[in-house]
Amino acid sequence: MSTSAVPIGGDDLDEALGERYYKGRKDIEDQAIGGIITATHQGIERLFKKRGLALRDAHAGDNGCVRAIFRVDPDLDVSLRHGVFVPGREYQAWIRFSNGDSKAGSSRWPDARGMAIKLMGVDGQTMLPDQPGTQDFILISEPAFFCDDLERYRRTLSDFLSDSRIVRWVSVRHLKGREIILAIKTNVRMITNPLAHQYWSMVPYRLGAADAPNKTAVKYTAKPRLAPKLDFSDRLRALWSSVVTYLTPGFSLKKEMNDTLARQEMCFDFYVQRFVDQHRTPIEDSTTEWKEDPSRLEHVAQIMIPRQDLMSPQRARFCEDLSFSPWHGLPEHRPLGLVNRVRKRAYLEISNLRHRLNDRPILQLAEMREFEAGAPRREREASHQS
Repeated sequence: MSTSAVPIGGDDLDEALGERYYKGRKDIEDQAIGGIITATHQGIERLFKKRGLALRDAHAGDNGCVRAIFRVDPDLDVSLRHGVFVPGREYQAWIRFSNGDSKAGSSRWPDARGMAIKLMGVDGQTMLPDQPGTQDFILISEPAFFCDDLERYRRTLSDFLSDSRIVRWVSVRHLKGREIILAIKTNVRMITNPLAHQYWSMVPYRLGAADAPNKTAVKYTAKPRLAPKLDFSDRLRALWSSVVTYLTPGFSLKKEMNDTLARQEMCFDFYVQRFVDQHRTPIEDSTTEWKEDPSRLEHVAQIMIPRQDLMSPQRARFCEDLSFSPWHGLPEHRPLGLVNRVRKRAYLEISNLRHRLNDRPILQLAEMREFEAGAPRREREASHQS
């Protein structure tokens, strides 16, 4: 099938799956989203004047981009065979691991962590026109988003885009009740290797075409395939090793990932959780975690990350030029809910602004494939020259 890119489905809600407009009105939602985009633009442009470089409004600092293979299960359940989930299909992929802060800094700081997956060579019409032939899955280190109210989110975002770490940390003052707890929990994540942690989509996605009789809503999660469970003494030794690693001079999450991938390939298992009901697995309330009981994990694919070098300057430049959005992909994986509707407009406009200010083009599928094919050779050459 040939690859093309035309907007599909417009801005209509999938009411059958439980989508509803913010405060019950599209005009109120559109106005609130516009305010968020304006605040984001102002923050990025203000920081660009100071830094001379326009970074993402969140997850500005990466911990490395890795080449990967996304292998769909050959015996995939028939009810899950939608979109890119074709039994036995393999996709070349790029994965960007990141810190959640709006400012790139030391990865010793507690922070949210991200895992953004971009599949290449996807057949079919895509929902946005800017990156045909791709499918993105955006995952974060917590299973639920911290805020569902657009006004409180806009005020929080304005502080989050400050150049002051203190102001960014106290941005939670704009939130209420459980939102504060969720925000703090999300942003105090301390890890020693991004390859050893689980990531969640936080928000739901449709699985199936708009008119498919068996369509449903799902959330995604990726879990690292690690060694078997350790006994108590082994866990203590592992904990002590992590502490020593964290305190070692020159520590960085990117270096830890690079050291790991210099020794061995790594694997994540990719799962879906299905919608059960609006109480336990709500569509519009992204602050509610979909628990594995009653929404059990169902295995969909393996993500294989081969041995590779992440440290070349060419890889770093390529990683910065990548652009991700949950709306990059097929309508069978249409994002659902308010947070995703904000992302639809915000991610595209922020990406265009960032690339325009940096005078860098948005990478297209052919360029991603070309870099993927030549990456090992370029990295070896860069290593010899350094």
